[in-house]
Amino acid sequence: MHVKKFVIGPLNTNCYVLYSSNEAVVIDPGGDPEGVINFLKGNNLHLKYVISTHGHFDHVLGVEPLKRQGAKFLLNLNDVDLMPLYYDWREMPPEPDDDLKDGYEIRVGDSVVQVLSTPGHTLGSVSMVVEDKIFTGDTLFRGTVGRYDLGGDKEKLIDSLNRIKDLKVNEVLPGHGDSTTLKEEVTSNPFLNGVLGKDDF
Repeated sequence: MHVKKFVIGPLNTNCYVLYSSNEAVVIDPGGDPEGVINFLKGNNLHLKYVISTHGHFDHVLGVEPLKRQGAKFLLNLNDVDLMPLYYDWREMPPEPDDDLKDGYEIRVGDSVVQVLSTPGHTLGSVSMVVEDKIFTGDTLFRGTVGRYDLGGDKEKLIDSLNRIKDLKVNEVLPGHGDSTTLKEEVTSNPFLNGVLGKDDF
């Protein structure tokens, strides 16, 4: 699986194009996806799916233009009501074509993207696992974790972080900021290495 990152939108969201053979999926299009569309066309990639790790506006702003390329939109349905919030929409965001539940599998060329339910930042937050990589949205960042006061839940976030800690993956690709490794986060991230207790979140 190949990965191309774009930083787009008002909150500098990491938007990822995952592609294998001539098929692609886009994760978290948080703004104008013109550059993403040009990349897809320039590499003769068929866009199968647009995936949002959660429903906050900065992860769904570019969904509609990508759907017009013939893709299906996937989102955990617990986050549908979050999409119209925190942004003055010119048009309503599109309805998801399917529910991203835990264990959902997405085939892209010769690779499979597996959905991992990781609620906490929002109730419908998910992460994507493919090969030795995990795309964590706003659940886990380099050196910190996502907030839970915009439609989330602290206890669920802690449970999700513990679940991620047990995965056999290497690279962590978050929704904002730099990539990292799971080993580095388990070692140095105070939310994962036990330095901070649940009352400190």
